[in-house]
Amino acid sequence: MMNNKAIKLGVLSVSAGLLLAACDTSNNEDLQDTIPEDETGQVEDTPTDEGTTDDTTTDDGTTDDTTTDDGTTDDTATDTQGQGLESMTFEVTLDDAISTFYDTFGSEDINIESIQLNRDDGRFLYEFEGWDNQSEYELDIDAETGDIVQQEQDEDSDTDGDVLELDSIITPEEAMTTALEASGSGYVQEWDLEVEDGVTVFDIDVEDGDDQKVDALTGELVQ
Repeated sequence: MMNNKAIKLGVLSVSAGLLLAACDTSNNEDLQDTIPEDETGQVEDTPTDEGTTDDTTTDDGTTDDTTTDDGTTDDTATDTQGQGLESMTFEVTLDDAISTFYDTFGSEDINIESIQLNRDDGRFLYEFEGWDNQSEYELDIDAETGDIVQQEQDEDSDTDGDVLELDSIITPEEAMTTALEASGSGYVQEWDLEVEDGVTVFDIDVEDGDDQKVDALTGELVQ
């Protein structure tokens, strides 16, 4: 009888021990699941909306790429100051613009007093001024498309002014090259074709350098 009781007590002790061991293991797993990842010693990257890593700016001055919402890299564009009219090619040449001026007003007898190429409201324009014994004329032409942006004709019987000599003049490109060589630095912001002391000249506006005047017929600098 005593032997049966001992056996029963032994079985109960073993069962209790197994039960306690199982509970201890379960508690350890639950505790492991609740440990924050940042306490495990591993570095956790912060994902962006698209799942890519968002790099932060370093302290050494290097440029970091920023991931855009579509997952592509957005590099910051550099302002490329220094490239002026001398490095640009337009669909409408000076000769084309002159022909458009005459065609628009229906006469080649109009005296062209000045022509300017500059940037206005985000686009490059040829700006003409002219006259005859009846009217004054103004015309702005888009240098890329050839479209007429502005056109004016005002009656003026007393009109009198300068007249550009347009036969056999050098190209604007030649005038700009000469001007920049003389300046030694800078780039062309705009140019004017005008009459100065009876001579047709390119007046070259050089940004970050010295403005220059170039004889439109001979290509020489005008002092």
